[in-house]
Amino acid sequence: MTERADAAFRRFVAAERDDLLAEALRLIGDPDRAEDAVQRALARTRWEWGRRGADPATTVADALHAAATGRGDGQVLESLDEGPPPTPPARWRLDADAAATDALARARRQRRTRTAGLAVAAAVTVAAAALVVPRLGTEPPDPPGDEQPAADVPVLTEPTRGSLADDAGFVEAARRADWGPLTAPPVEERRVVLATDTPDGRAVLLAGTVDEDVRGVWLTGPVGAPPDRLSPYVPQELGPYRPASLVVGGPGPATLVVVIAPGDEVEVSPRLQVGPRGTVGRTYEPVPADGGLAVTSVPTTTGGAGTSVRVLRDGQPVHRAGAPAPDLPAGPADVPPLDPLRPASAAPADRLVAEALADIAVPLGAEPAELLPQLLWSGTLPMPEVPGSAVVVVGRSPGGGLVVTTRAGQLGSTGTGRTVPCGVHTPPGTTDVAGLVVARVCDLSSPEAEPSDAGRWLVVTAPAPATAAAVLDEGGGVLATVPLPDGGGAALLPLGARDVRTLDAAGRALAEVPISAVATEPFGDYGTGEVR
Repeated sequence: MTERADAAFRRFVAAERDDLLAEALRLIGDPDRAEDAVQRALARTRWEWGRRGADPATTVADALHAAATGRGDGQVLESLDEGPPPTPPARWRLDADAAATDALARARRQRRTRTAGLAVAAAVTVAAAALVVPRLGTEPPDPPGDEQPAADVPVLTEPTRGSLADDAGFVEAARRADWGPLTAPPVEERRVVLATDTPDGRAVLLAGTVDEDVRGVWLTGPVGAPPDRLSPYVPQELGPYRPASLVVGGPGPATLVVVIAPGDEVEVSPRLQVGPRGTVGRTYEPVPADGGLAVTSVPTTTGGAGTSVRVLRDGQPVHRAGAPAPDLPAGPADVPPLDPLRPASAAPADRLVAEALADIAVPLGAEPAELLPQLLWSGTLPMPEVPGSAVVVVGRSPGGGLVVTTRAGQLGSTGTGRTVPCGVHTPPGTTDVAGLVVARVCDLSSPEAEPSDAGRWLVVTAPAPATAAAVLDEGGGVLATVPLPDGGGAALLPLGARDVRTLDAAGRALAEVPISAVATEPFGDYGTGEVR
């Protein structure tokens, strides 16, 4: 840990701690526990400080919610923005300088502990943290947990689940059904895991093994259809111990089918929530499960399903992921043309705007038009051969917060080509959209190659009178300057870039914001599968 980085971290603490304390108090309600959660989050942020792609603002927000909820799976389990916020104390125990000193000390202890090899597994890490990270309060530390990781239990098994399980003729016909583009195992080695009718259609799940590869296919269609009239859908993720889920029907009300191990419990979150203060989270509710199967109603939109499924075994979460909805129309919903709030030299491709809106509308369980979308800025990326382009789109969530998404792509005149999400952030709903400053990294590295500096583009947009943006390193040194002729601009991301400072025509500083990290997961907090 360098003195220069420590100094930058202290400036970060001084600027962000008050907002972090307010958020922690809202989540927890108790001032002492809230302050301790902030200190743990700051220590984690300093630990990650300077790592490539790490955004301090994102790191501290994620760490704070993990500390506040006592969870490590990245979820925010809260009742968003209900009731008046708790009253803060007249004085916090630590001032900003003491808080930074405490967080630095915690981070150093964590580094020494990690280097010594004490944290060798996730469960051990949790126990070790309770021993080496001191608490600000006077309560004794919690005893180390004695919970053991939930055992792997086969899921893709017979006997067949579902309302059609006793129809021997249907089950045998399903076993012999075509697997579409997938090479199927021999008929005698196939398993009919599920055969059921739902309010929105018929669903069958087949599984088997080919060359030691566990694979399977869903068959869906109208109630009453024989197996050879059902449409195959090959799931992207399937495993012998992995719960399998599918949305049948839609758009509008649809049916969620979840195949689990007998005895597992299922909880469902219908959509992501963004509250008026920009807080982001999901609320999960239990749904009935019987004999390894859960069936429940969920909402969908023309663009997809915002549903996330969480599976518990022996009371512990073992799986959290979204559910595919193959019955919904392919591609994003049509979006009427949006006039940019900031000058644009060329109109953006309709596909780029539609996909940017779908990125946020689907997780929020809303149609794009319901978000009252605005095109903040669009512009070009000076890429060789096929020019690139980027858009920054703002929507208003059903909960009142703003949702700002950036997307970039290389599209030909017919709209063909590739696009990539660059990330989403959620300012409070009271934020003036016209005054937003956005600094995002869009990775358009060649799909045939590993991500590289030659493919990472810094996209910046800012309101007048900004005419340029200085790209700063960790110590505040200027690495490059990006012209903003039309309220925005783009350049290859300089190595070591951390922040952006907008400048007027005379070179005077206007605003300074961190460069948000490259998006590594889609917006929506669906989960990525196994939870450990």
